[in-house]
Amino acid sequence: MTIVAISGTPATGKTRVARIVGKGLGWKVVELNQFARERGLYSGYDEERKADVVDLGKIQKALNNIEIPNMIIESHYAHEMRCDIVIILRANPQELRKRGKEKGWSSGKTEENVLAEIMEVCKQDALESGRKVFEVDTTGKTPDRVAGELVKIIKRFSGLMEKSKRFKK
Repeated sequence: MTIVAISGTPATGKTRVARIVGKGLGWKVVELNQFARERGLYSGYDEERKADVVDLGKIQKALNNIEIPNMIIESHYAHEMRCDIVIILRANPQELRKRGKEKGWSSGKTEENVLAEIMEVCKQDALESGRKVFEVDTTGKTPDRVAGELVKIIKRFSGLMEKSKRFKK
């Protein structure tokens, strides 16, 4: 079983790319925000951001009950879940501003996400986990092109996992 986490700052293209990759590989894709919403996996509400606060422990527990051979989990906090590799999607801050505006975000929300990207928050958190972390820049690329890059990474990593399993026997 291989679990790939696709993470990154909001508006880097995670959801669209994860769907394309999942379809191409025939893997289940779990969009963690939707997953949490459907199951009520929250620990509270953030008044300032006007957003539910997900309960990472409850989400992980619910994910542990999914028994499938290969899975992609996607969210800006996917790197905090149990997984084999993390792929962080990145984007130029100017591109993030443009995407935030297209999504109808407030300037405050947009700038908070731009700052998170500049500070490499998702990347740093993922690196601290000790897992294998890959970065892919989505700036100026189509979702199909980015998905193609991810598929190559996943296939190479899955191949390495298979080889290491054979040597352990």
